[in-house]
Amino acid sequence: MPEKDIEIGKHFEDRHIAISQQGVEIRHRGKPITVEMAGLGFVYLVIDCSGSMQEHNKLGQVIKGAIDFAREARGKGYSVGLIQFSDDATHLCEPVRDISVLEKHLRNLDLGGYTHMAEAIALADEKLAGRKGKRVMVIATDGMPNGPGEPNASLNIGKSAKENGIDIIVIGTDDADRDFLKHLASRTELGVKVPTEQLGQSIASTANILPQLGQGSSEK
Repeated sequence: MPEKDIEIGKHFEDRHIAISQQGVEIRHRGKPITVEMAGLGFVYLVIDCSGSMQEHNKLGQVIKGAIDFAREARGKGYSVGLIQFSDDATHLCEPVRDISVLEKHLRNLDLGGYTHMAEAIALADEKLAGRKGKRVMVIATDGMPNGPGEPNASLNIGKSAKENGIDIIVIGTDDADRDFLKHLASRTELGVKVPTEQLGQSIASTANILPQLGQGSSEK
């Protein structure tokens, strides 16, 4: 039986979020991600660039998925920034609305060896801390973090970021642990594990979860 595409959607009328994967649908009824009154939004894409990301065109999928995500997010009133992590975490791009700037940085992602996720979450938290408006980080990884003190280090720093009002969405593939993803995310349904070949599409589709903030933009 062929695998079905992952779909992540929001429906504010009956206030639920639905995530369907390979014919299995999970529905959550409750309040959606809260929207702050400032009318501005900032998202950091936090991308795993460990050595295994060179397999099965994962990095190529990430680049395309991130560009599509940024276009959709911009239309909803968000600026998008970029952080990569492998042996360490590197801040590549402040949140921008110009997709060409973000794309330039995405196409220059450097692959490393390890998966030091905690440093990247801490860096995103730091960069988002002083901003007013809706703040989100979207983490994409193909495995479990393996830096010092992991996985508790990532969970603890993630908890601090969430307490600071930052929403965390996590997409994992391959060796990622489903329970870890769900605990790291702001809510369990925002931590999902997807087939490797759907990584890029899943990153792009995650923009559907973001609430609309103002009129957005038609810039290229």
